[in-house]
Amino acid sequence: MPELIQTLKAIQKEKVEERKFMASLQGKDLDEQEDQNGPTFEDIQRRALGIDASGDDIVSLQGNMAAQTGFGIDLGLGYIRE
Repeated sequence: MPELIQTLKAIQKEKVEERKFMASLQGKDLDEQEDQNGPTFEDIQRRALGIDASGDDIVSLQGNMAAQTGFGIDLGLGYIRE
């Protein structure tokens, strides 16, 4: 059984390498696309709420996002945006 698993892994790896090669002939770099991470769900949610701050900025803790993290009115967040 381990030999079968190793054979299937080798076949799958060969197919992936072939696809990468064919994509590189067309000018696409699949290795580069694997390394890129898109925005997180929280980033998209902040943009949808109209908050133009990154997740590590205190300004991003507004409204529902603040309530989800445990902050809100009279719950310990003493920050005023100027």
